Amino acid sequence: MAPQTNATTDPYLKVEDLRVSFPTEDGVVRAVDGVSFSVERGRTLGIVGESGSGKSVTSLSVMGLHNRKKTKVEGRILLGGEDLLSLSDEQVRRKRGRDMSMIFQDPLSALHPFYTVGRQIVEAYRVHHNVSKAQARTRAIEMLDRVGIPKPDKRFDQYPHEFSGGMRQRAMIAMSLINDPDLVIADEPTTALDVTVQAQILDLLEDLQREFNSAIVIITHDLGVVSQIADEVLVMYAGRVAEFGTAEQVLRGPQHPYAWGLLSSVPSLHGNADEDLLPIKGNPPSLINVPPGCAFNPRCRYAMLDPGPCDTEVPQLLPLALTDEPGHKVACHLPERQRKETYENDIASVGVAR
Repeated sequence: MAPQTNATTDPYLKVEDLRVSFPTEDGVVRAVDGVSFSVERGRTLGIVGESGSGKSVTSLSVMGLHNRKKTKVEGRILLGGEDLLSLSDEQVRRKRGRDMSMIFQDPLSALHPFYTVGRQIVEAYRVHHNVSKAQARTRAIEMLDRVGIPKPDKRFDQYPHEFSGGMRQRAMIAMSLINDPDLVIADEPTTALDVTVQAQILDLLEDLQREFNSAIVIITHDLGVVSQIADEVLVMYAGRVAEFGTAEQVLRGPQHPYAWGLLSSVPSLHGNADEDLLPIKGNPPSLINVPPGCAFNPRCRYAMLDPGPCDTEVPQLLPLALTDEPGHKVACHLPERQRKETYENDIASVGVAR
């Protein structure tokens, strides 16, 4: 699990009842439907779920990167106590890069191919600081060196295509941290990287967090990444929160059948090598026509255990009552005792890491 770090008691980022929808030719897409969470400085929140669960839409909402004319964003997004949704586009732009920054999933497409890596980092710095190009260059080279890029003074003048995948990701991290932001959002930061480079990138994020005491939100579908770096975990499905808790709670004692499915879909070093994995059957629902009741109901192996409310009522995100694990919440109609017995007897037997 991620090491504990010093953090303040008040969350730096607080999202309350976030709802994001946008029209399409086929209907209104409800990409995020009532999501709430908070992150303190020095802490890392992992947001996990399949593609289409609303993870990236949530992060783009925090960054203010949705087109307000085409996207309806409701709720509150408090950054340092200030509601971003009440600010103008220009006010949010001034905060972007200085108070909050984002590491995008594909650095090759996020970096402009016609400009050198150094020039792009310098631009990100000078937007928020009244300094000369020479001073900005010095600062950029320092950051390239800080994120582990060899010969940073020479790499400064090279183009993105001259960097390897891991080095491009390091350059993106340098750009995102050059203004010492208090919030960093990393959207699939290790996608398409080999295991060794992935571990290096995650170690780098942890080291930089300890140095800058930033709040980090990491968006991923890789539970291995979550187990290494996250303090808390938010499991999303169909634009809603299915489960929330510490990494220890969610990964070792999951309560939602969807979380069981995610864990049983990946191999474990501690499981039986002869046992088959249990992938989640079916596909995520269309966010234009989300099923009534629990959105996971059509794919849930256990909905039959509690017929009725699963396909008629949306479950509320409620804290566990039968354990002494504060902060662990789940949105499921199955009775808590029945969930625990089902997981212990069924899911754990197929090799889920305990």
